[in-house]
Amino acid sequence: MKNSLTQEQKDLFNKQGFIGPFKLYEPEEAKEIFRQIRIKSAENSNILHDNPLNYDRHFDIEELTNHICHEGVVNRLKGIMGDDVILWRMEYFPKYPGSKGTEWHQVQDYSYATGKPQLIPTDTTPGTPFDLTVWTCFTESTRENGCLKLMPGSHNEMFFDESKNPAEGRDELYTAVNSDTGFYGYNFSDFKADPNWEPDESKAAVMEMKPGECIIFSARCMHASLPNTSERSTRFAVACRYVQSHVRVYPDTTNFRAHGSDFDLSNWGCVQVSGEDKFGHNKFRTENNLGQPFPVLTPTE
Repeated sequence: MKNSLTQEQKDLFNKQGFIGPFKLYEPEEAKEIFRQIRIKSAENSNILHDNPLNYDRHFDIEELTNHICHEGVVNRLKGIMGDDVILWRMEYFPKYPGSKGTEWHQVQDYSYATGKPQLIPTDTTPGTPFDLTVWTCFTESTRENGCLKLMPGSHNEMFFDESKNPAEGRDELYTAVNSDTGFYGYNFSDFKADPNWEPDESKAAVMEMKPGECIIFSARCMHASLPNTSERSTRFAVACRYVQSHVRVYPDTTNFRAHGSDFDLSNWGCVQVSGEDKFGHNKFRTENNLGQPFPVLTPTE
């Protein structure tokens, strides 16, 4: 199967909690996709969420509709998660010159945002992650402009507790866009299981990447990013979040507030990128807001 993982790569993922980088696009193709995303991001007439955050633009930007279903992404995910894979959310991260680094964080059910789990697995298999993030750079990603860093092996232990009530982040008055915290309106250090614990930076894997390369990691694997200390280099990355089909997404939720913005789920839906839905837990969308279908890979592709 094209772009599938070898057993050695699967073993490495199980050990580290992440794997990559993998090449998805040629550098010039990636930069052109970035150019199109930047242009189309300013057009909001077909946007799903009417707020300043960059969630779920695969519903109105054709390049992102195609990207979430990229064969090089989906076939590798299938090697870790199995044939039935759904995308529940995507977002993108422009890190401009002068931007702060993102502090270390680690999540399991995304309840840090609202105090309520956004993912609830119903049929877990020991040793198999029920959710994975694919983080793709469409520009150069360097130490200077704020590349990603991950902590190998940290997915085996939860160093953060999402059930805690943070000092910042859930206040109705703040906005993540103008926040001075290291995590989009939240201080993720508020969620430390041990307030005195500090990660060992010497063990971090600093992921410098070329345009068009991606990393696959478990959200349980601690990750962060460096500050952008460059004068003119913007780092732009897209994070696509996938789960196995047994996971209940946004359970019993019609709207929520997170990162200082409101999200209405009336027209939202998961996207089946591989296999089929055997559980019936979630709402699905088969095309974007432009009428473009989401392609689905069959188990043999």
